[in-house]
Amino acid sequence: MLQWTDAQLIQVVNQMNFTRYSLTSWRNWNNGWREGLRLDEMRGLTVLDYGCGVGMESLEIASQGNYVIMADISAANLALATRIMSLFGQEHWTTMQIGPEFPFLPNVYVDVIHCSGVLHHIPYADQVMRRFAGLLQPGGEVHLMLYSDRGWRHFIGTEPPEDVTTDPNFGNFVLTFDQVGSYADWYDEAKVARLAGDDFDLTEFRYITVDDRYCTAVLTKR
Repeated sequence: MLQWTDAQLIQVVNQMNFTRYSLTSWRNWNNGWREGLRLDEMRGLTVLDYGCGVGMESLEIASQGNYVIMADISAANLALATRIMSLFGQEHWTTMQIGPEFPFLPNVYVDVIHCSGVLHHIPYADQVMRRFAGLLQPGGEVHLMLYSDRGWRHFIGTEPPEDVTTDPNFGNFVLTFDQVGSYADWYDEAKVARLAGDDFDLTEFRYITVDDRYCTAVLTKR
């Protein structure tokens, strides 16, 4: 994608935006994606997009009048996200490369941590959440999109196990939901509540998409 012309990249980003946010899209069925991640409620905030990828959600968040810190483990992703933000005329953002150990970020203090499609790939998600608590302003929020227990049941056909790594269907689950990477976990409301620990209150939980394969959660720092 870094080798594409500006026109090619703009066209693909527009197509990806339509797929992600259109009311006719399976992702945003019943506007669940936008509402679950509170994309239309953030205005004038400092938002850390943790695991931003190529910056699709960063672009959307910035376009709503927020300052975005794009954080990702991949330098190539950040380079592409930077180019996309510039092509679409966004000025209020910066980038931050995450080290190989996910929980450890430089000290930044933000209003919202947007973490979409990332935390379910991290075996030590509880450590990441504790680190998130230290980066948020009082009353700040974490917005999560996660693979769901219903997604496991729908695609794997068994009850989701407590420990995915010991389940014989683990590899199939990872490949079904994401062809890249070697780890993925499922979440339901109780599991997210445990993830909140002593640092957060679980403010909202919902299943999204037509088949409930994903879920979203909003956690508010205590």
